[in-house]
Amino acid sequence: MNVVVFGATGSTGRLVVESALSACHVVTAFVRDIKRMPLTHPKLGIVKGDAMDPASVASAVRGMDAVICTLGAIPQAKDDRGRRQPGVPVCSVGTMNILAAMPRGRGRLIVESSVSVGESYRTGSFGAGFLVKLALKEVMADKEKQEAAVRESDCDWTIVRPATLTFKPARGNLKAGTDLRWNITSTATRADVAEYLVKILDDPATFRKAITVRN
Repeated sequence: MNVVVFGATGSTGRLVVESALSACHVVTAFVRDIKRMPLTHPKLGIVKGDAMDPASVASAVRGMDAVICTLGAIPQAKDDRGRRQPGVPVCSVGTMNILAAMPRGRGRLIVESSVSVGESYRTGSFGAGFLVKLALKEVMADKEKQEAAVRESDCDWTIVRPATLTFKPARGNLKAGTDLRWNITSTATRADVAEYLVKILDDPATFRKAITVRN
């Protein structure tokens, strides 16, 4: 498939690019800073743009079979912390720009969201949903708007809600489900999540579903 990855230089996005290339997809990495994408590959193209700019997003989406969105405003990696954009609605606005650029009635979209958003607020044990939203109020509010926009769209979307993301090596035991229980100590390795986002690209069983994932 021809796949464009938004948030491609983020901690999860980079791994998504690598996983998609390993799966023999043709990948376009949408980045704000080309220097932050050192990876080279015959099937990798790099496009500079801003997810907040509808025109650059539309140009990147045109002709693609699928979109994977790993946009985020609060990078966790030490090298990325200077790029944090607190208060900037990157997830919701960026995703709305992606949806506006996709062909009506078709197209594949996978969006990385978070536990505590949507129905997963209720599947968190011992008030976990409340605690996450309390700690990350603005970020989670932006993701709620992001998910609402995705759900209202007519494309073949999937929302993936990972538990707290870690930088540990892939464990290969990722659990996934629309009603999967989680708690405040639940985690998911970025490597496992990235592999999952790519694996479900052509899986119709995941279409129009919001899926919680954790190790």
